[in-house]
Amino acid sequence: MTNQHSSAYGPLIFKCPLCSSIPPERREEFLQDVRYTLKRYGKGDMLFAQGAEYKMLYILIQGEVRTEMSDEKGDFMEVAHLKAPNPLAPAFLFADDNHSPVTAIGFTDCAAILIPKENVYFLIRKYDAFRDAFLMFVSNKVVHLTEKLRLVSLRTIRAKLAYYILKESKGERVCQLKISKQDLAHLFGVSRPALVNVMMQLAEEGIIGVDGRTIDILRRGDLQRML
Repeated sequence: MTNQHSSAYGPLIFKCPLCSSIPPERREEFLQDVRYTLKRYGKGDMLFAQGAEYKMLYILIQGEVRTEMSDEKGDFMEVAHLKAPNPLAPAFLFADDNHSPVTAIGFTDCAAILIPKENVYFLIRKYDAFRDAFLMFVSNKVVHLTEKLRLVSLRTIRAKLAYYILKESKGERVCQLKISKQDLAHLFGVSRPALVNVMMQLAEEGIIGVDGRTIDILRRGDLQRML
């Protein structure tokens, strides 16, 4: 891991969802207000550890990072796989208990911009666009986490798939899967072949029709009874 501070890397933060909405005419001013440090990490390097106090906002500007969580037995579970440009765990920055629940590890060689908590608070107060983007990003993460908890509560792949299809359809007969089957399998915590096998079973039973990412709900009641 190496530490740097170079103005050449500052503009990269405008590719991050938290900063992309800063108006072009205010970006130079924004960069002058940001007090950041650039850190580079190798593949396998730890960016921060589970249980460590989260005092800096990490913005991944290059590479990929995976986050994982361990339990009291020492078993590990992957929580997320993040690609640049993206912030890492911004919701914990202002929490009363701001200790990270996950460990972040470089999946590839990567680089991150670190902004102190006090400076983030200053930026939120001064720049409405940054404040709004920060709040929206954190809120969307809460919604995503809620969905993951709901999926975890469903024990079978059939139930998980039924829930996801019903949610995505929004009452319509035909819906488009927004993510690939591989990503959907990762969301469910199962293998892609296992997911595809269940999807084909539902199709053979005449409950749904499958054409690529297009799902035709033929018997909605049967899907609802799986939950």
